[in-house]
Amino acid sequence: MSIALRPPWMIRTRSMHFVALVVAFIAFSGLVASGVTFGADDAASRYFKSTQGNVALDALMIVVTSMGDVTTLFILGIILTIIRRTRKSGMIFLIALVVVVILVMYMKPLIGREIPPYRFEPTLQLPENFSLENDSLAPFAAGLSYPSGHAARATALAFIMGFAIYSKSRKISYALWAFPVIIGVTRLYVMQHYPTDIIGGFLLGGMVCVVLANVMKLDQPFLMSRFKGKEDQPSQPRGNL
Repeated sequence: MSIALRPPWMIRTRSMHFVALVVAFIAFSGLVASGVTFGADDAASRYFKSTQGNVALDALMIVVTSMGDVTTLFILGIILTIIRRTRKSGMIFLIALVVVVILVMYMKPLIGREIPPYRFEPTLQLPENFSLENDSLAPFAAGLSYPSGHAARATALAFIMGFAIYSKSRKISYALWAFPVIIGVTRLYVMQHYPTDIIGGFLLGGMVCVVLANVMKLDQPFLMSRFKGKEDQPSQPRGNL
């Protein structure tokens, strides 16, 4: 793919941009673990807590934040894999989901920061057994907030699917990056994360996708004929029988 058709977030793993991304994530994680950011984070959480109480807004936030759940995005990834035009993007997206889930599961105990102490109490009547999906599926990481798995997964979707449609519609491709931002806001609203958790999730999701995009060659077409027959094999001259 020519450089003109490559979105700006498709960087190489050997580039200074990727090194800067990794360094930024490590340094940012260190700041969070040290507690330096807690004052600003807590102030932001208290602000979002003060905005709760509207039935329509509560319902909207619950619906939107559920779009970043593992189950929802995994189903989307399967659908993308089934569709031939998005098969390679779908496969890479599914792998990204698995990698993000594993990394978040082990990073949360390493940083050890608990979710905000302010409970989300929706004003609307919810089904009896309804509950928001935890950010991590592992019991030992439950109740911990950094980094945000929802933000990382949403970033993976924007990165990979934004690339898939970049050559057809750059406007839609860029617009997809609003998804991780919106998911991040909803996670703050439902009291599952601090702002720095969201930023850490963005950085983590970006790192994972850059590595997978380069290793699995996201910018090269998926040759389905290899799975169907021998169209990709060079023809051999027939000898005289």
